[in-house]
Amino acid sequence: MTTLNVQSFAENSGELANRITSLHFERNPGLIERYGAEGKNRCYEDAVFHLQFLAEALTMNLPDMYANYILWAAAMLKSRNIPETDLQDNLNFVQTAIHEILGGQFSAVSKEYISAAKEKLNEKVEEILSYITDDNPLKNEVNTYLEFLLLGKRQEAALLISELVQNGTSVKDVYQFIFQVSQYEVGRLWQCNKITVAHEHYCTAATQQIMSGLYHHIFSTKRNGKTLVACSISGEMHELGIRMVTDYFEMDGWDTYYLGSNLPDTHLQKYLKEYKADVLALSVTLPLHVSKAATLIKKIRDDKDFANLKIMVGGYPFLTNPNLWQKVAADAFAENADQAIQTANNLVNP
Repeated sequence: MTTLNVQSFAENSGELANRITSLHFERNPGLIERYGAEGKNRCYEDAVFHLQFLAEALTMNLPDMYANYILWAAAMLKSRNIPETDLQDNLNFVQTAIHEILGGQFSAVSKEYISAAKEKLNEKVEEILSYITDDNPLKNEVNTYLEFLLLGKRQEAALLISELVQNGTSVKDVYQFIFQVSQYEVGRLWQCNKITVAHEHYCTAATQQIMSGLYHHIFSTKRNGKTLVACSISGEMHELGIRMVTDYFEMDGWDTYYLGSNLPDTHLQKYLKEYKADVLALSVTLPLHVSKAATLIKKIRDDKDFANLKIMVGGYPFLTNPNLWQKVAADAFAENADQAIQTANNLVNP
């Protein structure tokens, strides 16, 4: 898929979404009675969103990336009592709209991606019932912590964490078995329509605040002379995961510079030079931003000042697409904070 074709796809996304919406309501006249005009607007918005993910997969030349997104969407829609046939119809209508508006050559390429998505929907995928599992050594504590947050009891949650640390639980264990697990579970609960976006935002914000109360423990570790710069890719608003990773490095003795989310590329390159980074940890949460990561990494590789810099990536798109880290030309990928430290130490001490 050429850059020109993907650009053409993006330029015509509104027309494509209109056609997809029309096909839904033409083929199923009962939809207008069930959902009304607002339902038609929502269908258009969903079509635009689906097309954005298809465009990103086309850019990266990865049909599986689109298929994995469709599988995620299927679980989310099922929990909201939207028939799976609606999503299957949508895939057919996407193919029809692309053929009508962009022509046969583009249609032939997109068919591979849509076929991969259909195959993924037909697979028997084991549903994750909970991220809070029996082998979690702090299972009771993470259940209590999450219950507090979902009830809006941030102070009680903070007191629980404070008492655990005072009684000898390591900060690393709190991060790994409570903070990380509870965030995964919050995401699952939202996807399953058990909680609202407001719940998700509250839990994330509360955890960030509680984490900050532990920093006097984190920044007391003896230094090892290595430096990490960490951030989310430009456009990302999710930052809790990469912040946890940065704190892990700090506890391992690294000098760390966490630059937050939505950082412009030029600023990142400036700080990489200023802080003399050994490793850049780059987080991507939304698959829509993978191509941005590839572009950023290429810019860094093209600068001779970064000849010795190692780049490690992480986040949901890399978890669901095992070889994606190589596609964006990173040096490594880490699934979690523990693995990130091991990998980074191997990168700088081969």
